[in-house]
Amino acid sequence: MAPTTYYGPNTIVSETCLWVADGHRRICITYTYNTSSGLLTYAASVFRCDVTVYDRDTIGVSEPTHEQMLGHIHTTTRRFEIRPVVIMVTPGLSYDDIIKSIRHEMCHGYGCKGPRGLAEAFGMDCDTSDGGDSVSSANSWLSERGAEDDAMDVDNDPEVMLTDEEYYKLQRKTTRTLRYISHTTNENYKGARVPIMREFFIAFRADKKTGNLLYGAAISRRPEDLGPITNKDLVDNHYKTAIARLDSHAVAMEVSEEFRDQLRSKPMHREDVMYEILDVIMSRPGGKFLIRDE
Repeated sequence: MAPTTYYGPNTIVSETCLWVADGHRRICITYTYNTSSGLLTYAASVFRCDVTVYDRDTIGVSEPTHEQMLGHIHTTTRRFEIRPVVIMVTPGLSYDDIIKSIRHEMCHGYGCKGPRGLAEAFGMDCDTSDGGDSVSSANSWLSERGAEDDAMDVDNDPEVMLTDEEYYKLQRKTTRTLRYISHTTNENYKGARVPIMREFFIAFRADKKTGNLLYGAAISRRPEDLGPITNKDLVDNHYKTAIARLDSHAVAMEVSEEFRDQLRSKPMHREDVMYEILDVIMSRPGGKFLIRDE
């Protein structure tokens, strides 16, 4: 008779570089889950299989090679060390529900990695570069430099200088919108320290071939107990503000090559593009969120 396992008061479920097959994607995930508190920490990397349609009934899927798997393992490990996603989920989840929670968050929440500062907000100690700044693996193992450059920030500066021709070409592209709800932080609000949440409303136009992207954004800051904005007029007004900033004071940046397929008209998701835009917004030059070009 097989033994029966169950959770205790201090049970931590953890797996390193687990591979999950989801459709034509192969996902490398590292996570830890506190079964008592529901604290879930994870990072991931996604390999998109090439699909060949031979005829109506036969489809070929190219699985990742050994070297490609090692590359994604490296990316996942670095993301988990430096910028993991840290969220609270339901305590006592079954194994299958843990994986489902991670996949749901990847598609509808934080994505493969957390924004800068997220782990620190939960009191976690993450690796930093020699200069003390978080190092992002947003460019993935495919575009990282050699080991001798490890001390350098592989993100570089995502903002780019565009020629007038490139700028006006981008402004003629289709406008797309994104909405992101941040984790809460304790801040001063009308004279009291309360949990505050921010909602980021983003409008952008982009070229999927070059990765060049223009965006404008608006931010709503309100107490957590009020919850996300549900009033349609308020939501529409925030998007109008973001679009107005995109039209008149757009911020220019470049999307990493590995995520440019998310700039096409009907991608499965745009989660990685969203987080790259958020990285620029949260770079806060001069202490201000970069929601428009100053």
